[in-house]
Amino acid sequence: MSRQALRMIIDQAVADYGFRLAVMWGTDDVAAGSDLTSGEAEILRDVVVPELKKLPNPVEPDDHVAVQERLAGLTS
Repeated sequence: MSRQALRMIIDQAVADYGFRLAVMWGTDDVAAGSDLTSGEAEILRDVVVPELKKLPNPVEPDDHVAVQERLAGLTS
C-alpha cells in the first residue's frame, strides 16, 4: 500500500508546486505522514527529490502525466 502512497506523493508534487516545496524541504515529515517504509522514504529523498528540484515552476498541465510517469518509473 505504501508504494501507492509514494506514487500519490509524486503525482501531487508534480501538479502542486506548494506540495512540491513541502516534499523537497520536509521530506522526512512527508514520508512519516504517508506511512512510507524506510526504503521508500530513502527513494523519495535520494531519487525523487533531486528530480523534483529540476522541474520547472510550474510544470505545465499538459506535461503532468508524462512527468509523473517518468518520476514513478525511477522508483521501481
